[in-house]
Amino acid sequence: MSKKIFKNASYLGIVQLVNYVFPLITVPYVSRIIGPEGYGIINYATTFVGYFSLLIAYGFDLTATRKIVKHLDQPSQINQIVSETLTARILLFIISTFLFILALIYFKPIQDDIGVAVILFFGCIATVISPQFVFQAFEELTIFAKLNFFRGLLNVILVFLLVKEAKDYTILAILSSIFMIAINSLLCWLTIRKFGISYNLVKLQRAIKLLNEEKMVFFSTVVISLYTTTNVIILGWFASKAEVGYYTVSQTLLGMAVSVISAPISLAIYPHIGKSFAISREHGIETVKQILPIVFYITFGVSLVLLLFAPIVIHLLYGKAFDNAITVMQILSFQPLIIGMSNVFGIQVMLNMGLDKLFFRSTFIASVLGVILSIYMSKYYSYIGTAWNSVIVECFVTLLMYTVLKRNNIHILELKYFKPKEIKSFFAK
Repeated sequence: MSKKIFKNASYLGIVQLVNYVFPLITVPYVSRIIGPEGYGIINYATTFVGYFSLLIAYGFDLTATRKIVKHLDQPSQINQIVSETLTARILLFIISTFLFILALIYFKPIQDDIGVAVILFFGCIATVISPQFVFQAFEELTIFAKLNFFRGLLNVILVFLLVKEAKDYTILAILSSIFMIAINSLLCWLTIRKFGISYNLVKLQRAIKLLNEEKMVFFSTVVISLYTTTNVIILGWFASKAEVGYYTVSQTLLGMAVSVISAPISLAIYPHIGKSFAISREHGIETVKQILPIVFYITFGVSLVLLLFAPIVIHLLYGKAFDNAITVMQILSFQPLIIGMSNVFGIQVMLNMGLDKLFFRSTFIASVLGVILSIYMSKYYSYIGTAWNSVIVECFVTLLMYTVLKRNNIHILELKYFKPKEIKSFFAK
């Protein structure tokens, strides 16, 4: 089983590598054309639209995966779960469209770049039809890697061909939305061919009931966003577009590290740990004890590399115009480690044990602290303050989750599993 986890994590790593590394190939070219201000515009709009994508996703990649894992041998149950999820997401998209129009009218920071925001919002259709939770539950992730590799390669070619002047940052948004919708449409078709999934709309009442049932996990994803991505929105109120650009390019690089390393591991082990907890509480905890050291060593190594090579990476990818981003990247460098640990404590343990309310409370407290601190730090210390705020809040939520687990007699940290011998034994299974 551990070999299958490694295989799936590797494929997911390829997916995320394509999502980030292929665009990085174009960065030295694009950054010198659109500059810090152009990056500030596109990244701000991306963050803004990300809230609507978050609403539409509704945490179903976690909750729907958790449900399907328990019914892998019951096709009718799986079809029902998929159909309810699709209907709920369509409803959420309709609500999001209404809220998005209101935001365009009344939210001043986005009004200067309405065109980019509208294009990126169109890409939210991809979230509506995303069947990622189906592939996760069946632990069949090879196709994700193949399709995303093709998408990334084609995107790189088109960027070099189409982006020629500063105003062409709009083209980046267009390509992003078109490719996301195309890929998820194809993946939906593949779920029908490969797993026999039948997509049907259910009654509105059932969709609303589902939204109510899964609201705690959704609220948790919202509050997590409040102490992560909201930093950019708040910074936009107090800083220039260029200063937003300095922060967001560093945040993007750190996001790449988290997405390429931490996220694939998290998505690959989530259904596996869920199956372990389905056997028994003790078996699930024992599985987590074995996996935690692996996550620690991998994310620590990534963080150390980011700290040491920040100047080289920034200069190589963005040029000297982005020198101010080096300090930001160094401040944020240990986030892969911190986020990796909080993911194990929160997503892998709390959610798989059904402790949705405890998970929500932990993330809610952190989000309140994050927003309050972000306003102060962004106002008085600009993008440097925003970076420190991000690190402080991530440390806080990680320690809080660990403390909550200990108080509930859930002990997942055992030093003997950190020994190389034990790690080697796990992968030999």
